[in-house]
Order: sequence, then C-alpha cells, then structure tokens
Amino acid sequence: MSITYKSVESSVPAGTILVVDDNELNRDLLTRRLRRDGHTVIVAEHGRAALDRLAQQPFDLVLLDIMMPELTGYEVLEIMKGDATLAHIPVVMITAATEEESIVRCLLLGADDHLPKPFNPAILRARVGSSLAKKRLHDAEQRHARSLERELEIGREIQLGILPEEIPAPAEPSWAVFTTTTLAPVA
Repeated sequence: MSITYKSVESSVPAGTILVVDDNELNRDLLTRRLRRDGHTVIVAEHGRAALDRLAQQPFDLVLLDIMMPELTGYEVLEIMKGDATLAHIPVVMITAATEEESIVRCLLLGADDHLPKPFNPAILRARVGSSLAKKRLHDAEQRHARSLERELEIGREIQLGILPEEIPAPAEPSWAVFTTTTLAPVA
C-alpha cells in the first residue's frame, strides 16, 4: 500500500525562520524546501552563530539541530527559553528518528516540537505551519494586551482629568469629603 501526500497550501503566512545545523547538506535541504514554501530563511552553522543571529534580528521560528559544535542544541534551547526576549520564539528540534530520550529532553527544556531526520516534506510543512500559527497567535495576544493596557491608561487619565485639583472646603461643617488617588501598575 502506498501513501500519497497531497501538497496543501498553508493558510499560515510565511515567516522568517532560522535554520541551525552543522551539516551543510541539511541546512541546504531545509533552506530550499522552506524558501519554496515562501519563507525567509537565515542559516547558522552552530549554536553560537544561532545566538548571534537571534540577537541581530527577530525570527518567527527556529529549526535547531541537537548535536553541534560550539554549543549544542540543548544549550541554545536553554539559553533561548531563559531569555525573555527569545522565550516566545517557537523552537522545533531537528533529531534523528530513534533518539526518543533526546526528544523528551528537548520537550522538557521548552522545545515546541521535533522534526525527524531524514526530512519528510509533508511533516516539515506541517510542523513549520503549526509552529508559525502558534507564534502568530502569541503575537496577536501580545498586541491585544498592549492595546488594553493603553486603553486603561487613557481611562485613568480621563478620570484624573475630571477630578478637580483641589476639593473646596464644604460650606457646612457637618460633612466631609475625602479623596484618594492611587495609581497602581497594571499586571
């Protein structure tokens, strides 16, 4: 029985992807396939180069090999997930299909998914599409949260603008007016 994979256009917009692999053939293969799907691809030959590229520009996804010189994929993943500016970037680990312990370790360290070697084009497209969709959702949530925070700040300013600078003394001493203004940061 033969299984045929139908090419399906992804509804997820193209993204900027960092491919990190010390094997030139793997980098080239992934780059060509991802570019064919409309993605912008930047490559890094090892973990240190990956961290340098991540510091230089924003990425929507990182495809990260595990066994590399300089820094291993595990070390790069730990650094990324420990850095607030990088932690939100989805990471798909590139692994040999038989490395189950390695896959579990990567997932426990914060990887979003894994991509088995050798690369199946349908699995590559599905994993990349899923990771980019998750990233787009995260980005939209962050924009919405910033928008709500700004709306709350505008509301605070309006309310403070309604209050007089000084409360006049009451004409009748039988009652008193107390006001407080507490501005607390929005969490």
